[in-house]
Amino acid sequence: MTPTREIYWNISGHLLIYVFAFPALLIFGYGIYRRYAQWQQGRNVASERDTDHPLKGLLLYAVLQVRVWREAFVGVYHTLFSWGMVVLFIGTLIVMLEADLRLPVMRGSLYLYFQSLLLDVAGFLALVGILMAGFNRYVLRPERLRNTLVDGLLLALLFVILATGFLLEGLRIAATEDPWAVWSPIGWGVAKWFANASSNTLATWHRGLWWFHLITSLAFIAYIPYSKMLHIVTAPLSINNRMLGDKAAAPRPLDVDTAETLGAARWQDLSRKDLLELDACTECGRCQDNCPAYQTGKPLSPRSVILNLRDHVRGSQRVPGTSAAAAQAAVAGEGAGALAGTVVPHEAVWACTTCMSCVAQCPVFINHVPKIVEMRRYQVMEQSEFPETMQSAVRSMEDRGHPFRGTQNSRLDWCRGMDVNTMAEVGSADYLLWVGCAGAFDERNMKITQALARVLTRAGVDFAILGDEEQCTGDAARRMGHEYLFQIAAKQNIETLGQYLFKGIITICPHCYNSLKNDYREFGANYQVYHHSEFLADLIHRGTLRITGEVHQTLTFHDPCYLGRYQGIFHAPRQVLTSVEGINLVEMLSNRNRSFCCGGGGGLYWTEEKTGTRINHARTDQALATGADVICTACPFCMAMLTDGVNAKRSEREVLVKDLAEILDQAT
Repeated sequence: MTPTREIYWNISGHLLIYVFAFPALLIFGYGIYRRYAQWQQGRNVASERDTDHPLKGLLLYAVLQVRVWREAFVGVYHTLFSWGMVVLFIGTLIVMLEADLRLPVMRGSLYLYFQSLLLDVAGFLALVGILMAGFNRYVLRPERLRNTLVDGLLLALLFVILATGFLLEGLRIAATEDPWAVWSPIGWGVAKWFANASSNTLATWHRGLWWFHLITSLAFIAYIPYSKMLHIVTAPLSINNRMLGDKAAAPRPLDVDTAETLGAARWQDLSRKDLLELDACTECGRCQDNCPAYQTGKPLSPRSVILNLRDHVRGSQRVPGTSAAAAQAAVAGEGAGALAGTVVPHEAVWACTTCMSCVAQCPVFINHVPKIVEMRRYQVMEQSEFPETMQSAVRSMEDRGHPFRGTQNSRLDWCRGMDVNTMAEVGSADYLLWVGCAGAFDERNMKITQALARVLTRAGVDFAILGDEEQCTGDAARRMGHEYLFQIAAKQNIETLGQYLFKGIITICPHCYNSLKNDYREFGANYQVYHHSEFLADLIHRGTLRITGEVHQTLTFHDPCYLGRYQGIFHAPRQVLTSVEGINLVEMLSNRNRSFCCGGGGGLYWTEEKTGTRINHARTDQALATGADVICTACPFCMAMLTDGVNAKRSEREVLVKDLAEILDQAT
């Protein structure tokens, strides 16, 4: 006897399935169309996505859900449910092939191994996943999750669909005494519950439950585009269009001379990709958990930024499930033309350090930071509304070419008495040392620049500087939202650099590094740029730089955001430090890709934190907890912020803050 079963046992009029399925699919399709039509209302911005291995990315992040698995418990239940449902969907398609296309596929081994055993196991695991999700949401109750009534109803609906599926299988097995029942272990077990029921009773229960299961399943399908389950469609799209590192952080290109609106005033000023990402949000809250501003009590939650924008956009079309408040905000926002202040609080917009921690942790690659920068652009360039201390830095950039308004130093003061050439004197050099504003004007950071120059000289590196010809790269202006000032600075620097010959640029500042290497490409400049940690690591590796001394200290290394998360440079600084004999390198709890920001990025170096704990103090606490004698970093802004943190803490033991160039200068 060939293993199989009757598909529509006990069901008459099963063609009504299509009568019910058609409106469900129509509602589903209309919901997807509404979302797509709304995305199309955004700006059409050509973005450079991570296309090196697009299929690999989909496999890793959509199929295998690698980022979800960064939290094991969540990874387990999400994978159990999602893959269980995928297998059940495939099983449904096989039933359709047999029933509607008359293809004999539910026969023999395929029926036993896949349609019976595998589908039973998949459905059971999906059910376990739902129960684990409910346990996490309503028993463990992590703070980041929003436990709304809709969330509970959605879990309940999925549980009912899966549970009724097993009840139907058990009723059929009990009524038909299926000889192949043992191949459906869960259904076989459920059938034992009905061992004493009559055949007529089983058939009646089965028939009523079958139609209930069908209607419930179709209702779920219809509801998907109007619920958070929409992410099963939008998340793979967001992942497929993902941008990583500096690409993810880059504000969208803006022609300040021709743009009708500078920045994002209305939701239509966001890009199409931005609007897609709003609908891809799974509301998991990982961005919030890893945001230094949120974790130190600031009025910024990256998740709330995304959800507020999403509800605002949906409210403008009165999508079912959107709150009345969101709809009113959408109308008000369109009338007033301001997202910042109407949809996202001003305080939240200006609390972002642009550290990219939110983006690095998002399972579906939502880019929060560029959206915030777009709102800043409108506030700065259209409304002239931004923090006064930032305005002071901007005025200094306009007047003096750097943001350090109170300094009396010149760009050459750091190298007085040192044998350092300027490009104007020599015309060409193997490498241009880009000093940066902090390295030239901040007295503490001037010592780092001096240390690096000495190390490069000992290694025999042919380098020169621009001196007074160097201007601010404009990074701070761009992240503050002053795109116009950034573009002026970028074009001026590109013109200056075009006058000289060099093979590459070395800089101690990750912010300058990012601008010179990545941002300036928008204007046709393509430089080989090295962060000094990379360059020094290479000198050591090639044996060009010999380390002769020892440094007997315990160090902990703080990963600068613009070096680590932006550029993916984590190994080089540690390679430099561990090459020095005597150094004991210990890691902070938050390190590498999960490093905690110093608080100085995004222009916040020029602001005063008035709410919650200072971010640099929180990071200093993490560093002090390691017991290290030295907190080491590789960014002049991190240096300033951590030095301030150490001074504020006044630890009983002396703790120094040093740059890795200073460590290497001490050992060579």
